[in-house]
Amino acid sequence: MDIAWPTALVFWHWWILAGILLVLELLAPGIFFLWVGLAAGVTGLVLFVAPNLAWEGQALLFALLALASTYAGRRIWRPGAVPTDHPMLNRRAHRHVGRVVVLTTPLQDAGTGRVRVDDSEWTAVGETDGLSAPAGTSMRVVALRDGMLVIAPTQDTTDAPGPASADPATGTTVSG
Repeated sequence: MDIAWPTALVFWHWWILAGILLVLELLAPGIFFLWVGLAAGVTGLVLFVAPNLAWEGQALLFALLALASTYAGRRIWRPGAVPTDHPMLNRRAHRHVGRVVVLTTPLQDAGTGRVRVDDSEWTAVGETDGLSAPAGTSMRVVALRDGMLVIAPTQDTTDAPGPASADPATGTTVSG
């Protein structure tokens, strides 16, 4: 008997693949193999109902179901999408954007220097090329770039360092 693969695919082949993928999900959790295993199981179910489906149709059905179930699974089950009241908890540098900081070293022509933020020092880079300022100058953190704080001159150089907040009525930044 000369049967060439893949013309001999039957429903239980897909169910075996589904079982293997579900075992892989247990061994390497990441909620990916679950959706592909579900697609293999549904493909086997369709083939159980319509056993004359050609192997090309089976493969196409499996591919479409795998894409659809993975997409739907990611939309339903989003790891890391849990709402929190501390969205910047593990994003320490991002918490400093908007704050007024003080230069501890002069901002050189290269545009880099050090700033004091609370009880630590951070490397800072000027917002524009060629920005320079002496040590002790108050600057505002406007962004992050390559792990460094991007700073710009404050409007009022008498601002004290501290957390900043925006006044919704005027749109100005107020230092706290």
